Amino acid sequence: MNELEHILSKRYDQEILLKLFQKYFVNWIADGYIGKELNIFEISTIGEKTDKEVLLKLFAEFYGNEENFKKIFETLSEEVKEIFKVVVWEEKFPIKKEDLKRYLDTYTDNFEKEVFIPKDEYLFFDLEEFDKDMNTAFSIKYDIARYIRNFIDNKPKDYYLHSDESSSDLAFKLYRDNNENEFINNMNFYLDFYNSGENPISSSGKILKDFKRNMQKHCGITEYYNDVKGLEFLKTETLCLIFTLLEKKYRTNTYFNNKNIKNVIDDFMTTETFDKEDAYNYTNLFLNFLKGTRNIWESPERISEVVKSLVELLKEMPKDDVVSIDNIVKAFIYRDKDVELIAFKDVKDYIYINEANGERAKILEYKQYEDYIIEPFVKSYIFLLGIFGVFEIFYEKPFFKKGLYLKNNYLSKYDGLKYIKLTNLGRYIFGYTDKYELPKIYEKAEVQIDDKRQFVTVVGEAPAKMMFFEKIGTKVKENMFKLTYDSFIKGIKNYDELIERIERFKENIDNKELSQNWEEFF
Repeated sequence: MNELEHILSKRYDQEILLKLFQKYFVNWIADGYIGKELNIFEISTIGEKTDKEVLLKLFAEFYGNEENFKKIFETLSEEVKEIFKVVVWEEKFPIKKEDLKRYLDTYTDNFEKEVFIPKDEYLFFDLEEFDKDMNTAFSIKYDIARYIRNFIDNKPKDYYLHSDESSSDLAFKLYRDNNENEFINNMNFYLDFYNSGENPISSSGKILKDFKRNMQKHCGITEYYNDVKGLEFLKTETLCLIFTLLEKKYRTNTYFNNKNIKNVIDDFMTTETFDKEDAYNYTNLFLNFLKGTRNIWESPERISEVVKSLVELLKEMPKDDVVSIDNIVKAFIYRDKDVELIAFKDVKDYIYINEANGERAKILEYKQYEDYIIEPFVKSYIFLLGIFGVFEIFYEKPFFKKGLYLKNNYLSKYDGLKYIKLTNLGRYIFGYTDKYELPKIYEKAEVQIDDKRQFVTVVGEAPAKMMFFEKIGTKVKENMFKLTYDSFIKGIKNYDELIERIERFKENIDNKELSQNWEEFF
């Protein structure tokens, strides 16, 4: 029994399958759509004693084959087709009290109570509970809907990315952050700090608290939250995790700099720069609430395929409008193209989530997989692009309310993400504009260079410049640095890196004209 047959077996009992056979399957067999391997005798003997698996295989030929489904779908009544078009997208097809007889049969049970069941032609669908006014609805099990919804041509609004109609008052309800200028102006600074010390990752895979605190202070990082315990350094932490995600050869100033920003982001959106030595690197860094990845031996995470699929969707972002994360998540799931970061079978077998009461929550239903893995993945990756300055993000305090007992009331640190909008950089990356002008760095400071000796003095507040001169010189006063040949070339591996460092020196002194002693020094 294959996966689809197993799903159908849980939903449809022998009696319903036999009724569907008599109402539909026998005609589909006669028309050559299904059951081609059965002979006339085998078909004629199908009845109450027929093995359930025989009926399931016939049913699976309808739901499990796009060509068959589309041909058979056109033979169904308009009413049945209309119900399918509604219920496959997680909606319910309403049935008002006055229409009950149109869709339902009734009988009296052993307790002399009237019982309603779908008429034979509607047995594909589940009957919802009645409300107090005797209204009800048809629906379909989610695992079944997933198999067939993309065989149906009509798509719901959220199948596509669209501007959000409620976005006009977002500024009054949510936090917002456009990190474009801050990231581009400081990306070398962040990298230098990350590379300057010991490994910032603890044995448990988390960024060390002291490292986060020092980096945030030293780099002047504007954080997302100041009032959420445990998330005070979320932007700083995420920057560190991004560097940890990258292969070491890409954690260099010659590659990771603002003049190369398009390549940096393009490569990030193809996962070209990701370190894949750890088979579950992305999961362990950004979805670290998922436990058990170390037990999966055969299949690595499908980060390249899933990111490619998500980026293809994000390229449909409107140029100037706000789009909701809910819309993006639904569109990603509805299209069902490379959405599984971890194979669902491996998730069922190995993955669990630690709950606050000490229980281990398993992920056994596909709806749980979407809620606990797909949605957090989408939010995390979009948050990373927000760090790069591709999106302006609108967010709230993270909160998760989908069936888990969680210590902090959120599953992922990125749960609070609600809406996004393309920045100037984002419009350039996604092809809406042909050119991009790097934002100017406005630091309230002046850099003075000594015209006799190799001394540099920073007057005013300029953390990025201070960090640069600390790297290439020796601090002799609070704001004065002495440069030597040895200090300047420290860490340089080749000629290109040396030229790059000289150019950065000139940028950090605001391209002042060099005096003779500096010309000779270089």
